[in-house]
Amino acid sequence: MQVPDQQQSLNAIFLQFVKAVSDVDCSVLREVSTNDVQIDVPGARFIDITQSGHGTDALCNWASTVRRECGQTTFNLHRYFENGCELMANGTIHIQHLPGSFESPCSFHVRFESGRIAAFQLLLDTYALQKFRGKLD
Repeated sequence: MQVPDQQQSLNAIFLQFVKAVSDVDCSVLREVSTNDVQIDVPGARFIDITQSGHGTDALCNWASTVRRECGQTTFNLHRYFENGCELMANGTIHIQHLPGSFESPCSFHVRFESGRIAAFQLLLDTYALQKFRGKLD
């Protein structure tokens, strides 16, 4: 994996980031994110995958929590909108937690600095996710 630079498109860096979140690949997350990356996953505060913090350690911990608490996560992103140092992406999040699976619309808002992700916000239906997880208990 190459370290992101100004020549690499924001879209390509973002796709590396999303794959690294899905794979809980902290080495890639550290490569494509700034050291003080801002993390914002709003939602119901009783949901353990909501997050508001900063730093690559917090980012790796969040990705690990999503995998541990929810299951294997993948993103199917349909639309990307680059605007200067920002990117918006829309699609679906899919969580495989046997015996079931969960799917929800999701959106990312990402801000870049020097070709690396400096902030990201992930929006998804955390209330529906909690309802899905309750059915598995």
